[in-house]
Amino acid sequence: MQLRLTPPPPYDFAHSTAAARFLYTAAQRMSDGSLRRVVRVGERLALLECRDNGQVECPVITTRVLAADGEIDPALLEAKVLALINAGVDLHAFYHANDDPPLRQTVVRLRGLRALGADTLFEALALTMIEQQITLKMAQVAERWLMSWAGGWLDYEGERYYTFPTPERLANATVDELAPMKITRVRMGRLITLARQITASDGSFEALRQVDAETLYPRLRAISGVGHWTAAWAMIRGIGHYAYLGNADVALRAAVNHYYFGLPGRIDRDAMDAIFARYGEHGGLAAFYVLMRWAFERYSTSL
Repeated sequence: MQLRLTPPPPYDFAHSTAAARFLYTAAQRMSDGSLRRVVRVGERLALLECRDNGQVECPVITTRVLAADGEIDPALLEAKVLALINAGVDLHAFYHANDDPPLRQTVVRLRGLRALGADTLFEALALTMIEQQITLKMAQVAERWLMSWAGGWLDYEGERYYTFPTPERLANATVDELAPMKITRVRMGRLITLARQITASDGSFEALRQVDAETLYPRLRAISGVGHWTAAWAMIRGIGHYAYLGNADVALRAAVNHYYFGLPGRIDRDAMDAIFARYGEHGGLAAFYVLMRWAFERYSTSL
């Protein structure tokens, strides 16, 4: 089964998959320029391979199913892939709304960048909860272990590809069983509690993926252990809405100090908030672009 999708331009598949290294390192795998990832399509697991067959200003993303554990519904597959590649975001308004030099330089270098979508809203929120107040490297080690311990998988050409655990799987876990993640027991307990609440909600939590950000944000904030930073990242991953991450993001504060002022260290919290406030509704996208440029230039050769 194969799909040919044409998301609105500009769409830079290379930048977007490179950025996904920092968002889904355990779930995605690159192979000869293509993105491979196991996702849930209805009740089935499918290993997808997405490849760029266009250009930034004329994008074409082809997707084929490499393996599956049953018959895949074509309509559900297309909806899943559109969410995965974040095809619905229109970047033109953001690109033309703000013209200050520091942001313009970042936007020119990353034109067409998008945040790829999570498989489920639970994955989007759980990943972000794991990443709270620890280094990304430590968080990704924890995420890899969790997926190998409790995630679903498909084998293809001698390799095993994992997906994030279901709420039902984690709802039956104990804190002691999750100890190899090496995050705090409080955070492990919150993950289990979240999984149990979602399991009891009979699908209503995942249905929140279809609502707008103004509806989703307070629902996320009402969950124990979810502050603004966690809710913002969960919305970026879960529904493709770029909320401003806020001044709790220390990497963003360092990036702003470097790109806007050429200074080491972290910019003052209030000063950073004021910078992104001047971008209005595009403040979240601006912050995402600045942060991804910072990550690329320190940990990647994508630029």
